[in-house]
Amino acid sequence: MLRNKDHQNMIHASFSDITSNVIASAISEGRLMGSHVLIGGNWHLGPLKERDVSTLSAWFYDNFGYIASDLTIDTPIIPTNELIKVCAWVNPLSSIEYANFMHWISHDPPRDFLLISIPKESAHPAAENFLDLTKLLDNAVEIKSIDVSSYITEWSSLVEENADFRMVNGIGKIQSFRSTDFDAYIINSIARKWEPTPIVVLRIIEIIQSERRDFPGDIFLYHRLEKFFLSGIIEKQAEVSITQTQIRIASSWHLRSSAMQISDSIRHAE
Repeated sequence: MLRNKDHQNMIHASFSDITSNVIASAISEGRLMGSHVLIGGNWHLGPLKERDVSTLSAWFYDNFGYIASDLTIDTPIIPTNELIKVCAWVNPLSSIEYANFMHWISHDPPRDFLLISIPKESAHPAAENFLDLTKLLDNAVEIKSIDVSSYITEWSSLVEENADFRMVNGIGKIQSFRSTDFDAYIINSIARKWEPTPIVVLRIIEIIQSERRDFPGDIFLYHRLEKFFLSGIIEKQAEVSITQTQIRIASSWHLRSSAMQISDSIRHAE
């Protein structure tokens, strides 16, 4: 159990449910001292300009086919003073964590704080084997108020781009993506023969992950395939949910069609 007085007046900030659960457990078990706050918001998803629950709900339905139940645009305010130190636990290769972190640091920057970059291999940790928390804390980097300008500039650029997604790309940098930017991966994974849709989706995921890049998830891919069907790009073997049937490329569609042509076809169908 930690006895270091420097840790007693510390607020641990996490930026995803996964890391939040680990930090909260460590505090309750006495492996970390201080309190904890989850700074969420899913700022890697949806428009950044004119962002409210209404526009975010419409965006979710258009891109995922459902409206998330936990939509929020509020970011917790961390009360700080000279006696309280904030420690931000961030995995820079996690789209959700890094986007939530940059939004927080751009809108409610503490005077100075400690930054812990969670190692790449711990991107999806389990509570029992997550990290040597105390070792990471002892090696945290102190960030002064004058050091946050680069994060604010990076976030401002993403806001101006106002894309559908902010995802970590193949070189480990967060980048704006439109929903159509994943169309080439999808269309190039669909065969001329009938295949179960989950097999196709798994193939798409494997290709994207082989490039060490993040993506919006399987629900997004299924919903995108449904749009492909409605626009005549693919065929379904049965008039059921896209997740429960087999699909193939439409006979009238040429595999060499560019992602731009695909996107145009979908846009006209919507």
